[in-house]
Amino acid sequence: MEMLKEEDCCGENVEQCEECSRKDLSLARFLPSVITISAMCVGLTAIRFALFRRWEEAVLCIFTAALLDALDGRVARFLGNASQLGAQLDSLSDLVCFGVAPAVLLFMKSMHLYGVVGWGVCMFFTVCCALRLARFNADMLRKEPKDTEERKYFKGVPAPAGAMISVLPLVIFFQTEHLAPLNPEYIVCSLFLSGVFMISSIRTFSSKIIEISNGSAPLVLLGTSIFVICLLTEVWLTLSVLVGLYIISILFSANKYYQAQRGSEEAKDIDEGSDVSEKAQEETVEEEKALDVIPTEPQPPKGKRYPK
Repeated sequence: MEMLKEEDCCGENVEQCEECSRKDLSLARFLPSVITISAMCVGLTAIRFALFRRWEEAVLCIFTAALLDALDGRVARFLGNASQLGAQLDSLSDLVCFGVAPAVLLFMKSMHLYGVVGWGVCMFFTVCCALRLARFNADMLRKEPKDTEERKYFKGVPAPAGAMISVLPLVIFFQTEHLAPLNPEYIVCSLFLSGVFMISSIRTFSSKIIEISNGSAPLVLLGTSIFVICLLTEVWLTLSVLVGLYIISILFSANKYYQAQRGSEEAKDIDEGSDVSEKAQEETVEEEKALDVIPTEPQPPKGKRYPK
């Protein structure tokens, strides 16, 4: 029987060439998913630390998961390996790390004093995180075109930021060693506000607006070095300041988005008004032209009359 000839490596019903096989098995292809799964494992470890009442390690795991979550999407876009599987896996990881882990941690630390009510508040936070992630996935699948201004903002507070806001009282306690931030009333406020922020339509700054030019690269590296030094020497103070600055930025982003939307609506009204005036002018010109072509009865010259 005659053997089939091997076609190009991209042909159908033939074996791929050795070069394509090496490309498919490349570690870079799986790197974003590896980072996402690592973040999920760190979030699960935060739950374990909370069950063993190791509060500081649990909070550090949540912040580490937030850092890994910020990396996996950028690595996927940089390598050109973004996929629906990676997006869904990332959402599941976010629910574990930023929806379940903070709720379990805060319940074990303080909210258990409120019994069923405290557990209900923790579940409210987790449900809000799930709704936030579901809305984000639905918006991604809808693929509606967005204008340039809309792409600069997130709709609602992202899940990692919501988790950091929820554990802020614990971070302040670790820094000040005062028991006041551990008051269940403060924990309820942090859980409720962070949950509402996540499901709200308030616009927050997106990291996509950050553009680093070649000239500013040394300054960015210097600032990153200073941040890492502060994080290693005064971790709780640095995290408290970081979360506080983010909360303040929510006010600025909402105000800036509102002003941008108001300006675009005013410009749209002006354009519509100009279109209406131009249309009216065109209609007037057409009416004048129509009057010019209507035949009129000739008038007799002065002093003369036409015979009847």
